Amino acid sequence: MAFVVAKPKARFEIRESVTTPAGPRARTLASFRILTEGVIAEAASRAGRPFDAEKIRARAAALGAPRRSHDAAASARALVAQLRDGEGLPPALVDELRRVLPRRRTDTPEIPDSLESAVEWIGADDASRGRALRDLLDVASRIPARPRPAASSFPRLSSRPLSSSVRA
Repeated sequence: MAFVVAKPKARFEIRESVTTPAGPRARTLASFRILTEGVIAEAASRAGRPFDAEKIRARAAALGAPRRSHDAAASARALVAQLRDGEGLPPALVDELRRVLPRRRTDTPEIPDSLESAVEWIGADDASRGRALRDLLDVASRIPARPRPAASSFPRLSSRPLSSSVRA
């Protein structure tokens, strides 16, 4: 059965009890600061036993965990993806978005071109970012190192006995 525990620094964990030869243990299914449907879905996918999402929501509320039933970042990413695919919006919605979104001032710097590829990571949880980083490091470790050029030869440093004229 899954349960929620409070951790230091306003963090929470959804855990599951498991039985091991060394006795009962709890394994973490998901960590969060704000309980979202994505966190619950992640915990449910990692659970090895029946998972009751309503009990998790109730226990998180009892512990005072902030809750967001709707993930705004996910909705914004979905809207951007739909617009990139050529889907249009009703004109009334376009006007409302123009009214609500802040206008870009002319004295602000241009948006960097790298922002477009970073949009999918806005609002991503730490676990997703960690998996992506591990995958990237795994790929980088498989790229063969190019051969190093031969080091330039410096004169060999060797000691010589001092001549008698120098020893004064």
